[in-house]
Amino acid sequence: CKSCNGAEATACTSCKTDNNKEYLKVTDPQAGTGECVADETACKGSNTHFLVADTKTCYPCSSVTDGGVADCAACTSSDSGGAAKAVTVTCSACTAEGKKPNADGTKCVECTAVGCAKCSDEGVCAACDNGKHLTPTGQCVDSCEKLGGYYADNNVCKPCSPECASCTAAGADKCLSCPAGKALKYTDETSISGGGSCVDECKVNTGSCTDCGATIGGSKYCSRCSTSSEYPVNGVCKASTARANECKTPDNKGGCTTCAAGYFLLDGGCYETSRQPGSQVCTQAGSNGQCSQCANTLSPNDGVCPSCPAGCSKCTTSSNSQTCSECLAGYYKSGTSCVKCSENSTDNKITGVENCVSCAAPTGSGPVTCYVTQTPTVDPTDPSANKGGLPSGAIAGISVAAVVVVGGLGSFLCWWFVCRTKR
Repeated sequence: CKSCNGAEATACTSCKTDNNKEYLKVTDPQAGTGECVADETACKGSNTHFLVADTKTCYPCSSVTDGGVADCAACTSSDSGGAAKAVTVTCSACTAEGKKPNADGTKCVECTAVGCAKCSDEGVCAACDNGKHLTPTGQCVDSCEKLGGYYADNNVCKPCSPECASCTAAGADKCLSCPAGKALKYTDETSISGGGSCVDECKVNTGSCTDCGATIGGSKYCSRCSTSSEYPVNGVCKASTARANECKTPDNKGGCTTCAAGYFLLDGGCYETSRQPGSQVCTQAGSNGQCSQCANTLSPNDGVCPSCPAGCSKCTTSSNSQTCSECLAGYYKSGTSCVKCSENSTDNKITGVENCVSCAAPTGSGPVTCYVTQTPTVDPTDPSANKGGLPSGAIAGISVAAVVVVGGLGSFLCWWFVCRTKR
């Protein structure tokens, strides 16, 4: 110490400049005392202090009177340069429980979102901890995939193209799966991880298909081809020169009765487990050409995968009843079943959120944590909404036109009657 107000090592008020400990690390801002340390690194600690370079003094991040941020536990600093060298402190962590730095790090604000690193002044999460992703409603999730129709971009969940059910990135050609009524066509069949585009589902007598009897994920796929030299592979007819060894026993009627090892049989076609649409049904195919492990974790029955209850992505069976273990996007788990995010649980302990299309159930009772909301384009409770399919504006226009026509017709009849009377 150069000067002090006590005998302790932390009672220094200034440090000597002719030794190897010339930086003052303030531990008691009110008393202006601290300990002398060797360099800037020791002075700042684990970013618990900020440096005022011209005085070689480091103050706690929470020391407001010295330029810090109230309730701040960790920070960084910079000076403006020039003669004034005003120090700007940016807070990165707060001391108080339930508080986080705001977006620009100038204050600690109330922030209750789990996994949130920064909040807006209004308490809405603006950035998540490392490994977490920010949802449109200001929540933090481990993966954007659980939202359904979103992908991760710089730790932010962004919506896929409207054509996609899930995707790798922005763009209608980056789909990983498609909504009901559409089928995925990969951009590069040799590298399917890049995704593809959603095209129309199977239509009879289109593309060599005579029967669209296979339904996967709400979309129709070919179950029988028009010629005996073809049969469905991954839901599309393929000629003998292109189908290689997918079918072990063709029925010579445009379908297959036994698939080769690594493929599974479904409604007259052979499917791979590593790509759409087969991956929605089966995750492992046996050497007998049948599914040996269903995607929903149920046991296959002679190679056929049973269905889970509505809203379930995975389920188990016991005592002739099925129990949901995981839910589809847009549902939350309540007891043994899955409930839509917008609806209350059957016991009313969990409350749904209106217009919520992706959520998580609370640890106990209360409202769901909503990740994504979607406002309906037409409110069915609105009196102006009609059930005939025409918007109220169109109906108003038609009504006006009808009045004009009727009025004109009445005027003509009146004129005609008067003229005849005069004659």
